[in-house]
Amino acid sequence: MGLWCFTFAEMPWYQQKIASMLFATPPTSTYEEALAYFIKAEEVDPNFYSKNLLMLGKTYLKLKSQKMALLWLTKAKDHPAYTEEDKQVQKEAVELLKTLGVKI
Repeated sequence: MGLWCFTFAEMPWYQQKIASMLFATPPTSTYEEALAYFIKAEEVDPNFYSKNLLMLGKTYLKLKSQKMALLWLTKAKDHPAYTEEDKQVQKEAVELLKTLGVKI
């Protein structure tokens, strides 16, 4: 649910226009709403899914909370990579951390 909210919060205006032609009321969301779902998932089962850790970091970045973004992106980077998706999450987390000035 958090990923859905994040995706619609990030949707550019022209895609919203297209969606409004397909739906009577196009779906909308906010980064705050996405964040609430990502946090709830962590409360239920901490560190269960590397992508959730990454999305927490990305959402905090969108909300201009660099300190919290660093925390969650570091957790995503350090999460054990069991699957190909985990490896991709680590790679993206490292790239985002570098843009924030973290030396890796």
